[in-house]
Amino acid sequence: MSEYVTPKDGLRREIMGNEHYYHMFANGDDAKDFITNEEEHKAAFNRFAICQYRTGVSVLSMSVEDSHPHSLLWGDLETCMMFKNLYEDLSMRSIIRNRGSKDGVVLNCELLEIEDELYLLNTGTYTITQATKDGKPVMPYDYLYGTGALYFRNRNVIMPWLISADGHEMQPVRIGDLPVNEQRRLSGSRICLPPDWLVCNGFVLPANYIDINRFEAIYRTHNCFRAFLAGGKDRDKELFRRMANARGVVIEDIQARKLCEECNLRLFGKHSTRHLKTDDRILLSQDLRNRYHLSYRQLSSLVKLPEAELRKYVK
Repeated sequence: MSEYVTPKDGLRREIMGNEHYYHMFANGDDAKDFITNEEEHKAAFNRFAICQYRTGVSVLSMSVEDSHPHSLLWGDLETCMMFKNLYEDLSMRSIIRNRGSKDGVVLNCELLEIEDELYLLNTGTYTITQATKDGKPVMPYDYLYGTGALYFRNRNVIMPWLISADGHEMQPVRIGDLPVNEQRRLSGSRICLPPDWLVCNGFVLPANYIDINRFEAIYRTHNCFRAFLAGGKDRDKELFRRMANARGVVIEDIQARKLCEECNLRLFGKHSTRHLKTDDRILLSQDLRNRYHLSYRQLSSLVKLPEAELRKYVK
């Protein structure tokens, strides 16, 4: 992993390698009923710990709302895609296990590469202020299902995950000291987390795995962080525009296949993509993206190429 650099030093110096910053998010309208109770909320929060441990991706910040998650990640594209896919898979498995079906939940997370410094600064704070901006009566540093409490704080601050429902401070315990069935309940899966990680009140404490230093290096000072926490509607509009652009358009599969066939016939004189070379599949994907702004997930299905590979060449 490369050295920490601040936006003043130049974001481009970091992204010259294979690792980049990514904004991972889902569409709340699509993922409605993602969370229906407190236990599901804790499980969705703890899944970030599982995905970080399994993939090694650097998680700088995150928050989980009733309808969708947000996170700022650092890593190479393939590994961040593994993180995203694992979070989606574990989430849907948990919903099916607890509710008996998918219950109409659609969780398709997007991975948006961050290529400029201002967007990085806005994204970092956006990922921890969503609950407050959506009208919940809570400040980011008190929100249990986000990491806002971790940054630019002194060591004597008691983190919100250590406070019981009746207001008393609780002592964290090591995961390795819990019974195996309790460890599995905590993670919602058979994946075992490191035994020295700490848990409290049903939360895998985010300080175990959140890359606090890298997040703080983005802002450099308390005052810079404060300023971006207070970002206004204009900043949000730009974030919403970029997120909508990254999601693309999802249309009915039958219509998507028809558009793909038309583009394939125009470009290569073929009705099927079956015998196209990889370079031609990428060209076809670029054409479909430019003309119809199809989502990466749908493009991957149409041209039969891995989504991570498409994202390298199709913008």
